[in-house]
Amino acid sequence: MSVIIGYYGKNGAVLGGDKRRIMFRGDVEKRKMLEKLLYNGEIKNDEELLKKAEELGIKLHIEDGKKKVRKIGNDVLVGEVKTIGIDSKRRRVYLTKGKCMIVDVFNDEIKNKLIKTGSGVVVFGNKYVKKIAEDEFKKIGHRLTMMSLEEIKDIIENIFKKYDTPSVSKEYIVVYTTKECKNLEEVVKKDLDELFEYRETLRKKMIDFSKVMTIVNKIVKNGEVGVVKNGKLVLYDKYIAIDKICPNPNIFNDIEIRGDVEEGDVVVIENGEMKIKGKNTPVFVDHIICEK
Repeated sequence: MSVIIGYYGKNGAVLGGDKRRIMFRGDVEKRKMLEKLLYNGEIKNDEELLKKAEELGIKLHIEDGKKKVRKIGNDVLVGEVKTIGIDSKRRRVYLTKGKCMIVDVFNDEIKNKLIKTGSGVVVFGNKYVKKIAEDEFKKIGHRLTMMSLEEIKDIIENIFKKYDTPSVSKEYIVVYTTKECKNLEEVVKKDLDELFEYRETLRKKMIDFSKVMTIVNKIVKNGEVGVVKNGKLVLYDKYIAIDKICPNPNIFNDIEIRGDVEEGDVVVIENGEMKIKGKNTPVFVDHIICEK
């Protein structure tokens, strides 16, 4: 759900992008039907989109805060369209005065890289939005290279104003530069390395989150958990105690217990509260009891 429109030439570079992101949930085939209608320009506004989604039983999440274009320093413009699911697919364009680089990234691997020099126009998006942009540039033809950067910026902004599809937000961002980056490939490599480092950090966080949720789901709410021996709570084989909820907690099989306990008392948890079985006497520990 993106449109990126860019120009590069001897007078500089301009890059515009919308801010919309739409996430779909529901039957795969019906989702494809909805996307086809959307990408063909048959759905004209948010109301029509929501109505059609409801008819097909598809849930939508729409937000207009996604920044898809940015600047690196004063001389490089970057735009990105992406699809995030089980796999991550990204297409990035890097523009500077007189040069363009397009990079396709699948997960953490660069699949394609294309470098162009001179002048040209780049449009990312679905078939409908690309045709509108390309038709506008065709009207201008070779005159484009003789225009000022401010005029080209106005052309790109006017294209965004023409869109009547809910696949594009009403708001958009346009950035530009008059400067040339002499080492564009080095800048691109550094930018992609930062992307890969970010994805690795995110992957580790997701693994840690999964571990924490596994622990949370195994916290004992009900059941006999152990017996008092030598003044400690010795847990049954199916249970462990942890010191805190985190990805890698310390694990114990017997722990200190406080309260009116006697040797051989069976400790039970009922609705999250720990007590001595048959006595209804509350007891306390400084650990969390979980299933193994």
